[in-house]
Amino acid sequence: MEEGKLHNRPLHFDATQRQQIDRCLLQLADQIGSPLVMLADVSGRLVLYRGRLSSSQSTGLAALAAGGFAAGKEIGHFLGLKNSFQHQLLEGDLANLYILAIGPELLLIVAFTRQTMLGMVRLFSQQAQHELLAVAREAAVERETAAHEADARQVEPEFSLELNRQLDELFTDGMF
Repeated sequence: MEEGKLHNRPLHFDATQRQQIDRCLLQLADQIGSPLVMLADVSGRLVLYRGRLSSSQSTGLAALAAGGFAAGKEIGHFLGLKNSFQHQLLEGDLANLYILAIGPELLLIVAFTRQTMLGMVRLFSQQAQHELLAVAREAAVERETAAHEADARQVEPEFSLELNRQLDELFTDGMF
């Protein structure tokens, strides 16, 4: 899917997929002792989060993280580095944020403290990335199937009208 269309037709996850995502986020948070793990789309829409922030704080963080990630990708493009910067690290005095692309449409955002080794965060985040990517691909297929069905429903009435018009012309022109 083209990058511009990602914002027009975001992924939607059914209940089973949301449970898979939730289980994956919980497992990641447990593995690294993270106070916050979240999944957002590249436009900043929060998909699901586990952590100590309120819903509005998490929504704001998702939007800011997506904006920062997009800026980083554009820096890569500016420097001629295609498909670079697939993950980012923001380091702070008390906590860090690790942001990892989950395919072209999603971001995994992980907060962790200085006591957690970055290598552990990367390792377990990459494992979560594989699980989340499988769920995202499933949702993408469902989105495309629904879009094709909607397109087919729109074409059918137009086809039917045109067919009726041509049949009317055949019979009114005296061919039969």
